Amino acid sequence: MADEKAMEFFQKLKTERFASWEKMFDQLAVRDGVEIVDLWDGNCPGFDVANGQKMPRLAVYPPHPGKPVGCLIICAGGAHIFKSYNEAMPVADYFYNRGFHTAILDYRVDPYTREDSCMDGCRAVRYLRANAAKYNILSDHIAIGGFSAGGMLTGQVATHFDYGNPQADDPVERVSSRPDAALELYGSFDESVCVGSFLGYSPEKQQLAAKMSPTCNLRPDCPPFFLMETLFDDPRTVTGFAGALANFGIPFALHLFHSGSHGNGLYDGQYEVEDNPHTAKWAELACDWLEDQGFCAVE
Repeated sequence: MADEKAMEFFQKLKTERFASWEKMFDQLAVRDGVEIVDLWDGNCPGFDVANGQKMPRLAVYPPHPGKPVGCLIICAGGAHIFKSYNEAMPVADYFYNRGFHTAILDYRVDPYTREDSCMDGCRAVRYLRANAAKYNILSDHIAIGGFSAGGMLTGQVATHFDYGNPQADDPVERVSSRPDAALELYGSFDESVCVGSFLGYSPEKQQLAAKMSPTCNLRPDCPPFFLMETLFDDPRTVTGFAGALANFGIPFALHLFHSGSHGNGLYDGQYEVEDNPHTAKWAELACDWLEDQGFCAVE
C-alpha cells in the first residue's frame, strides 16, 4: 500500500512538472526575441512521438547588441523523469541579464536513455556553434551547465563530445559538439560508482554504467569545469570528481557550500525555492568564472 501511494504521489508530481515545463515554454515563445527551435529537422535519432515528449529543442534568448559574447546552455534537473522550471528560465534570465547569451535545453527524459539526452546536449552545442553568427555569440565560447540530472547530463556532454563529421550531409553535424566550459551544479553524482552492492558485483552492469559516466570517460581535451555542491548531498561525489579532473590536468573551480537543499536553483527565495543568501552567491561566482574564461567582457 505504501509503495502504491508513493507511486501515485510521484506520478502526480511528474504530471505537474511536465505541465509547468510546457507552460514555461509557452511563456518563452511570446517573449520578444526568444526563438524556440527544434534541434533536428524531423530526423532526430531514436525520437518517437508516442513517448509523449516534444522533439528536443532549445529556447534561444535574443542576441545581445554589440560585440559577440559567450553562450550558456541551461539544463534543468528532474531525476531524468521531468525537468524543473525553477532550474531553467529564472537561471537563464539571471545569466542573460549579466551579459551572457543563454539558451534552455529541452532534452529527452525517461523512457529515453541517458545516451539520448546526451545526444540532445551535444546537438545543442553543435547547433549554437553552427549558428553563432545568427545569435551574435562567440563560436569558441559555448558552455553547458545544469542542475542535478541536468548536471549529470552536462558532465556526459563534456566527456562524450566529438569534433564533428566534415562529410555529414547535415551542416550542424559537421561542427564540434565540445563545450568550451561545463558547469555541474549539485550534479556530480556518478552512478558508475554505485552499481551493485557490498555482497555482489556485476561486470556487465558496471560496464553499462561506465559507458555514460563522466568520471570514467574523462580525457585531456575535456573543457574546464565549474563545480557547485552543498552538504545536503554527499560531498565526496564532487570532491571525488574534482580529484579525477586534477588527475587529468583539467582546470576546474570547486565551490562546496555548507547549507542549501538539493534542487533550489538560484537559492534566491523566488519561484518557490529556498532563500539562502550565502549559497546564492554561487551564481555570481559562476559569472565571474565565465568572464575569466573570456565569455563576457568585464564592464
